[in-house]
Amino acid sequence: MFDKEGTIILSDNNEYAIVDQFNDNGNNYIYLVDINNNENVIFGKLNNDEITKITDVDELENVIKLINAHLNN
Repeated sequence: MFDKEGTIILSDNNEYAIVDQFNDNGNNYIYLVDINNNENVIFGKLNNDEITKITDVDELENVIKLINAHLNN
């Protein structure tokens, strides 16, 4: 797991702020925002510190709802 509120540099050489990460039903999720371009966001799954970008529309919608609920609690 990464430090929430830290930053990481991904393979695209962009630095991302770790806005949130949490576990839901055995899945570890992470929400990242590019610190130089806040329109560049990543919603991903964590597996052994590897981030896989979520591309499935239904899963993405669910994760965004979970993140919203998690950040507002």
